This record gives sequence, C-alpha cells and structure tokens, in this order.
Amino acid sequence: MDKIEIARNLLNNAAKMNMNKEIILKISQKIDHYIVEHFSKGGGPKKL
Repeated sequence: MDKIEIARNLLNNAAKMNMNKEIILKISQKIDHYIVEHFSKGGGPKKL
C-alpha cells in the first residue's frame, strides 16, 4: 500500500467518525501533496 492509499483511507475513516474539520483538511492537504509528489516523479495511474 502506498502513501496515497494510506492517507485516503485515513481521510475516509476521519470523515466517517465525524472528526474535526481541521483534521480532515490537514489529511486532505497531505493527500494532495503526495499526489503532486507522485506525478512529479513521473508516476501515473496504477495498472490493474
């Protein structure tokens, strides 16, 4: 499992648990950072 998947799962769990919106925002921003990092390194969508 990569960082994007882990962070996405954390975000989904935080939303389901009605966590503080600031925490959800921080997790979302971290996911955005990981996605930008992934694509800037030449990564693309995973092939199934």
